[in-house]
Amino acid sequence: MEYNILICGVGGQGTILAAYVLGNTALKEGYKVRLGEIHGMAQRGGSVISHVRMGDDVYGSVIPQGKADIIIAFEPLEALINLSYLKKDGKILLNTEILNPVSVSLGECDYPPIDEILFNLSEKGKVYHFNATEVAKNLGNTITMNMVMIGALSLLDIPIKNETLLETITSVLAKKSEINLKAFEAGRKKMEILL
Repeated sequence: MEYNILICGVGGQGTILAAYVLGNTALKEGYKVRLGEIHGMAQRGGSVISHVRMGDDVYGSVIPQGKADIIIAFEPLEALINLSYLKKDGKILLNTEILNPVSVSLGECDYPPIDEILFNLSEKGKVYHFNATEVAKNLGNTITMNMVMIGALSLLDIPIKNETLLETITSVLAKKSEINLKAFEAGRKKMEILL
């Protein structure tokens, strides 16, 4: 068994923490786990990509092109940029909150319409999308958007259990576990509507 999750976003959105939570959860369930990170100028809103590989025999920390079972995108354009990682008929879990890259902010180019992004993503796999940043904001802490997305992920067909995810969030985010657990549950509720 091998299962690959690619998490992509921009600096400050918690992609690396989300990968760490998923990786530790998979370890607790007895899987071999490999984590990898690729990031540009993360502190300045650059792209951040985390690779989470789990299974019985997993080698290498970077998911090969076309082998990701699911892409979790914290930002729509990042989903489009990393679409080549998704396997045929894979799944995409998308936060629809737009964060303009520097080139758009400077007026050098336009951000593509969200409908166009969704169409291009749906050509490659099944897309589940909602504004996870708004969900986190309603809880009083936008930083918990990553746990909203992990909560939504927990309802998809993944090889790790919900209970183990909750245990990991509680231990890894000990001092801030209460708000992160609320974010996780809010993400699950949002995903229930989409399924």
